Amino acid sequence: MSRFNNLSEAVNVLRSRGFVNTFSIQHQRVYCSELSKSISPAQLTLLERYVVPSPAVQSGEEEVYGFRTDDNQLGIMTNIYAEYDPEGFFSVFRQCLKGGAGHD
Repeated sequence: MSRFNNLSEAVNVLRSRGFVNTFSIQHQRVYCSELSKSISPAQLTLLERYVVPSPAVQSGEEEVYGFRTDDNQLGIMTNIYAEYDPEGFFSVFRQCLKGGAGHD
């Protein structure tokens, strides 16, 4: 299991491994700007999960996730949205499929 010093490092490593899309939560769906489309959370499979230190957020930690879509697109999502709308974030996140994701 990899350990990262910060969010930027985790994102850069995941991108170098093919997680090139960025997923964000909008209106109870996941939106990908690179693909210019909304994706149902049920069409995402969580492949990887990392917890990284972050003095910028209240909890002191952020999470970064590596997802695969039903059509095999790889992308990254963070839990930054949870700082603003925890219920909305977890409502969407719970709908995602849990694959063989590593848990730090």
